[in-house]
Amino acid sequence: MGQSNRLIIKCGASSVTAAVLSSTSSGISVEQVSTEKLRYDFSDEDAWMDAVGVALKELVRANKLSGSAALILPGSQVLTRPIRIPFVEPAKRAQTVAFEAQQNIPFQLHEVVWDNQEVSDDGVETEVLFVAAKSDLINEFCRVVSAAGLTAERIDASSLLDYNAAQFAEKGAEVDSLIVNIGARSTNLLFINDAGFFIRNIQIGGNTLTQSIADSLGKNFSQAEEIKHRFFGGDHEYSEDDSGARLLQTSEEAFSRRLNQEITRSIVNYRRQQKAPAPTRILLTGFGSQLKGLSDQLATAQKIPVEFFDPLAAVTLGASVEATPHLALQVSEIIGHAAEDLVPNGAGVNLLPAHIQETMAFAKKKPIIAAAAACFALAPLPVYLAFSGATGAVKDQVSAVEREIAPLVQYQGAIESNREQAEALGQAIAGVEVLVRSKSNWIEFFAELQEMLYNAEDVWIDDLQVSRTAPAGSGQASYELGVSGQMLVRESAQGDGLDQEVLVTRIRSLQNSLQSSRFVVEAKPPKISWNTLKEGLNVLPFTINLVVDPAKPL
Repeated sequence: MGQSNRLIIKCGASSVTAAVLSSTSSGISVEQVSTEKLRYDFSDEDAWMDAVGVALKELVRANKLSGSAALILPGSQVLTRPIRIPFVEPAKRAQTVAFEAQQNIPFQLHEVVWDNQEVSDDGVETEVLFVAAKSDLINEFCRVVSAAGLTAERIDASSLLDYNAAQFAEKGAEVDSLIVNIGARSTNLLFINDAGFFIRNIQIGGNTLTQSIADSLGKNFSQAEEIKHRFFGGDHEYSEDDSGARLLQTSEEAFSRRLNQEITRSIVNYRRQQKAPAPTRILLTGFGSQLKGLSDQLATAQKIPVEFFDPLAAVTLGASVEATPHLALQVSEIIGHAAEDLVPNGAGVNLLPAHIQETMAFAKKKPIIAAAAACFALAPLPVYLAFSGATGAVKDQVSAVEREIAPLVQYQGAIESNREQAEALGQAIAGVEVLVRSKSNWIEFFAELQEMLYNAEDVWIDDLQVSRTAPAGSGQASYELGVSGQMLVRESAQGDGLDQEVLVTRIRSLQNSLQSSRFVVEAKPPKISWNTLKEGLNVLPFTINLVVDPAKPL
């Protein structure tokens, strides 16, 4: 695999596709594609993860894959919620998104891994797409990826990626479109307009039709799935008088009718919420879109053109990749992930847990740290060699005298020289150890600070300033950390109900939380600026100075 190549793996509800892509500043080339079907009872959602693990191992073995990979989760495994928040700087947005998301999702935030993608921003309000997955699922997913011999460098959500693929395939096109991606368990509806995009995931997919067939024919799910592929795939012909064929057609009509109803409902919601025009065309993708006659039914019902989405329009295929009819369905989201940085306002999230991201970031720095350590260790060598050379010259001049000096004197000189070098190196190593401990302390302190801010609610940090004072004599250095932030005041600044004592109590509560940190000796009384409230702004700036424990330096 070339150095510029990337391994991207899409884990769907019914198959896993691994693709090797190379990309430049303007193009994408698909160098290798391989798909492995998942073998499990599709009606048992809990069996999906084990089936993915088996498929990944087979793909790795058959295609000799290794190293890092970007993974894509299906829409059925993630939760998406559009959220509108007041405009804040992107660096300070996470806390506001977390607060709003907690009111809109059926889980506690500590139970999920989440990220967000900006959709639009008018300077007053920002619309973001909140994307989350259960922490247990993500941790287990990382485990099966690792067990297959790969390292997950990123976990993206398929729900967003057709947006990038559409922009890349149709550069410059300004058409209000609806991409309907019909998967096994769910269908992703992606509305695209000039302002951005809107997503809705509906729990209707190929498995919905399979279950309907199973109920109609009295078969189990696996048998119904096989019958579905044979009948709708055209492998067998059935007469119009065949009662079984009529039942299958009835199931197909019910599926198409329900899908069309959900699409209509979604278009109405999209127009009302986004105040946007209706899409002027529908683009179909996903294996469920291959259902015979579905495109014609949608075109008739929605009264707009229905086409099949071609994500390969602007993509180059490598010599080993065959342009099969199913290739576009296999790699649509994969191309979308690869094109994120190649299109305007590319969309994507990363659901890789923070501790794994930190570990990977540190692993990338290890060679640099090792090289720096080696250079540092060898720094005294030129001085030592120069000193040795000078000593040799002196020895030549006074060789007669040295022969009369006892060998112990020579040994004593060497010992003294080595002792001085050892002391110098020891001091340098001690300094490096302090830096290492300081880095670790910062990571732990930031984790504590994040939890304190979350518990305090409506509080964010604008600035952190470290003030270090050199030790006097043999004493220890003193450290102070200035924490400057703001608190959102939800009461009207001009109203009669504004209670300054309540606001002071909230900030002092944060002060007490900061003082409870094991890195802090004392949290000095907060300095509060009331001017912003008097000016009509509903924020209250404050500064809290922390005296840091010298034994646990930051």
